[in-house]
Amino acid sequence: MSNKLKSVKVGVLSLLTIFLLYFGINFLKGINVMNNGRLFYAYYDNVSGLTEGNSVTVKGYKIGTVTKINFDLEKENLLKVTLHIENGINIPLNTIAKIMSTDLMGTKGISLSLGDTSVMSVSGSELASSIESSLQDEVNAQILPLKNKTEQLIGSIDSVMTVITSVLNKDARESLTKSLVSLDRTFSTLSETMLVVDKMVNENEKNISTIMTNFTSISSNLNASNEEIKNIISNFSSISDSLSKADILSTLSSIDKITSKINNSEGSLGQLVNDTELYNNLKDASQELDELIADMKLHPERYLTFSILSTSKPYIEPKKEDDGIK
Repeated sequence: MSNKLKSVKVGVLSLLTIFLLYFGINFLKGINVMNNGRLFYAYYDNVSGLTEGNSVTVKGYKIGTVTKINFDLEKENLLKVTLHIENGINIPLNTIAKIMSTDLMGTKGISLSLGDTSVMSVSGSELASSIESSLQDEVNAQILPLKNKTEQLIGSIDSVMTVITSVLNKDARESLTKSLVSLDRTFSTLSETMLVVDKMVNENEKNISTIMTNFTSISSNLNASNEEIKNIISNFSSISDSLSKADILSTLSSIDKITSKINNSEGSLGQLVNDTELYNNLKDASQELDELIADMKLHPERYLTFSILSTSKPYIEPKKEDDGIK
């Protein structure tokens, strides 16, 4: 009997030790084995350092613990996170399980953003998941623009230093000094020019005043003659209307026909214009008439005689010389 009693005691002690060990491990993980609670699941591409035993909170209050993290082969190796949540807390169906940092040391946890639906999740339900940006990500997001601006500033400073180095060069300083002297002379010349212009304006102030008075008078005359100008424009408009109404095309057509007849030697005018022989005869007759008039001026006694017995002298053709007709 003693051996059996010892065996029972060893068995009971072993079971008690196993229970205490299980209870202690879960207690250290934050799991209350005396509370059945409920299990929920969430899937993540990256758990960002989340480990088993991390807390599950709502508004900063701990309501559960992460009990298991494993790959789910049926969902393309997404990480399946099991959440053990105490009873007595309603979890709406559209609640989001967000992985976030719980302290400045980077300890991770899951914060539940309770949804607004009236339908509640039951044990074994899958919750929507999200990951909050880490402190390092936030710092990088703030520092990156500052880093870019710093690099641009350094580049600008480098350019400025290059320019300053060039300016400090002896030749560059001399060129700059000459440029400043030339600029000073330019300003001096401009100032003298302005003085001359001002003097000219003062000297011709009366003339300018007279010109402005004349301009005012001309403007007044134009205003007074406004009606006459309107009448002239109206007359031009009437003439333009008359010309537009006139049968100019018909007139031009008639002129074209007359010109065609003249070119074709039709009619008296056409024959006169196109007959070369008649033109030559008229030219010769005109030349002989000129010679006759010239001879009458030089020798009028040949054509006018006063005698009782009228005896006319015979006509003698004048001799042609280089200096003219004698």
